[in-house]
Amino acid sequence: MKKFIIYIILAFSLYIILLEVTTRVFDLSEQTVPEANLNNNMLLKPNTEGVWVKGGMREIASHYKINNQGFNSLKDYTVLDSNKINIAIIGDSFIEGFHTDVENSIGRLIEADTRDEIEVHEYGKSGGNIVDFSLIFKQWIKNRYDYTFILISDRDLDAYDAFFMEKGNKIPKNSIIRKIYNHLSSIRYININHGLHIKLKEIFSCYRCSKNNQNTNITQYVNSTALQEFDKSCVFIYEKDKLSPDIIATSIKLPCLEIIHQNKPHTYGFDSHWNLNGRKNCAWVIEHYIKHNIVH
Repeated sequence: MKKFIIYIILAFSLYIILLEVTTRVFDLSEQTVPEANLNNNMLLKPNTEGVWVKGGMREIASHYKINNQGFNSLKDYTVLDSNKINIAIIGDSFIEGFHTDVENSIGRLIEADTRDEIEVHEYGKSGGNIVDFSLIFKQWIKNRYDYTFILISDRDLDAYDAFFMEKGNKIPKNSIIRKIYNHLSSIRYININHGLHIKLKEIFSCYRCSKNNQNTNITQYVNSTALQEFDKSCVFIYEKDKLSPDIIATSIKLPCLEIIHQNKPHTYGFDSHWNLNGRKNCAWVIEHYIKHNIVH
């Protein structure tokens, strides 16, 4: 038994060494995008720029650039142009947009399609939920933009604690373990490129959902207090099968737009996030709504 354990340890060590060499030689591993405490919010470090990598063979390698407000965007959100229709988009990693070049974000697609008649600011951060979205709206958006579009799903709406807003003190400290992790290309490759942490999170999330689904009244889990923070300038956008019709009918009092994925494929397959087609589909839904509800 002792020899078997030693054999397993040696085999695993050899695997890690070979993986470390391979990922370094072919530049396969993604670096963790640094975060910063901005006014007590756990956002991305301003003025950071690089290439975001995902997939076993670097299938996704997209350019990102973090603005002064801590979001992945080419735009600075300080000043709005009164001669344009100004819109904000709030959401999680789908709006954060690391899976495509920042130059091809939903906002940049809308601006290009409308010949810059519309100015778009994207407030997206991985892991965000309805509490984060409501706090973003109150802090940066309310009474500033003509429209606000919020991407939501069932699992966003049952949260009662923010994930990153007002969580600036939750940023991991640069401990010895963190430094080792940042320097080990093989471990980052397993965790980030192959989404180990996301898969583990989904397992626990599915367990929670299965417990919730034992009760047929899914609307009882909705954080109605957070939903009430949004005003009549807001529109919720969603994907089919990710937002319950019962919630739309009973819990949400503002317009809800389904994102119709007419351009396909709209995801990467191995990763459920939108590719460029998916972002075009989302942009089209927003453009179509604004075209028929112009406020100026």
